[in-house]
Amino acid sequence: MVAVTTVLLIDDNDLVRQAFRRILQLAGFAVLEADGGETGLELFREASPAAVLVDLRMPGLDGLEVLSRLSQEAPETPVIVVSGEGSMSDALAALRFGAWDYVTKPLLQSEILAQTVTRALDKARLLKENREHRARLEVLNDQLTKALDEIRSDQEAGRRLQHQLLPPDQQRMGHWKFSRRIFPSRALSGDFVDYFKLGEGYAGLYLTDVAGHGAASAFVTAMIVALVAKYREAYASGLSDLILEPERFLEQLNRDLFGRGLDKHATMFYAVVELKSDVMVYANAGQYPFPALFGRRYPRFLEVPGRPLGLFPDARYTRGELSLAQVDRLVVVSDGMLSTTTQQTSTQRLDMLLKLGASANDVDALALALGTGEGHPCEDDVTLLFVERSAV
Repeated sequence: MVAVTTVLLIDDNDLVRQAFRRILQLAGFAVLEADGGETGLELFREASPAAVLVDLRMPGLDGLEVLSRLSQEAPETPVIVVSGEGSMSDALAALRFGAWDYVTKPLLQSEILAQTVTRALDKARLLKENREHRARLEVLNDQLTKALDEIRSDQEAGRRLQHQLLPPDQQRMGHWKFSRRIFPSRALSGDFVDYFKLGEGYAGLYLTDVAGHGAASAFVTAMIVALVAKYREAYASGLSDLILEPERFLEQLNRDLFGRGLDKHATMFYAVVELKSDVMVYANAGQYPFPALFGRRYPRFLEVPGRPLGLFPDARYTRGELSLAQVDRLVVVSDGMLSTTTQQTSTQRLDMLLKLGASANDVDALALALGTGEGHPCEDDVTLLFVERSAV
């Protein structure tokens, strides 16, 4: 049973409350009502609603004072102020004092009210998810930093911590299921793979390969993970949509890494999938082999040129766009896959990837068929990102 979201409506005008209640209930919200500021605060403390609509002009405790108290008591709860058309300056003042949004009365379009409440609730949810993600990332980064300091004495501990940074395996987003495998040549890997929700409408994904092996490369990998998290946070907070634009995102990431003077460079394929339309936009920073596509008009490689990250301060990247309507599977592998055997050329390995990628049942079957994974020593880190259309 789906929980109903409750909205508290504080207004001394009975007719306004009646009209607003009807609009919100038709939009699927449960509505609590209070006819004044004091009773509204009492009801808020008793019921803990998800959002509050408060009129600015009320006798006794007015809307600005209610807003001030709620901002102190429950800063994560959206408070939307309601103002008359003649008191817009008050509405703007309320925004400066912490209101999340405002609506004016009389309403010219009834749907504006429900849209405003929904927008505020979506923002609150994204901010909460972002805070939780940031807290988890801070804990993991602290653990990883300690592990890197002690890497010579306990590399296995470092490997376990790096594994914790990986996204959940077989995660479903929209019509797609995301899986990943990393087979390091040493205790710590210079490869990394990630995928994540961006709001409700998008999924981001990337595979990155830092030059070299061991602790030094793993440290740069952790830095890239932290930088990506920073831009995810900026999007969730409504500060920047850079994370949705692959070519601009890679350009900024390149500047971030180059400016730190690292003696390392990295390759990366980064893409964003619009989950409703199944359109993928992407860019590539020197990642090779190119991503492989499988479906009704495939297989083929998605050839996207681009310079590695951290080498050239003015590197530019090309944006590509692809409808996934006829794509059933996307496979991205690191270049370690090309060096897992001395008995085949790189061209033969790529042909094998195209041949096996369509028939493999899952990512483990593909790794086994390619001769990677447990029991198969490799000269370089091997990473697989496996995205397939899900029946669920």
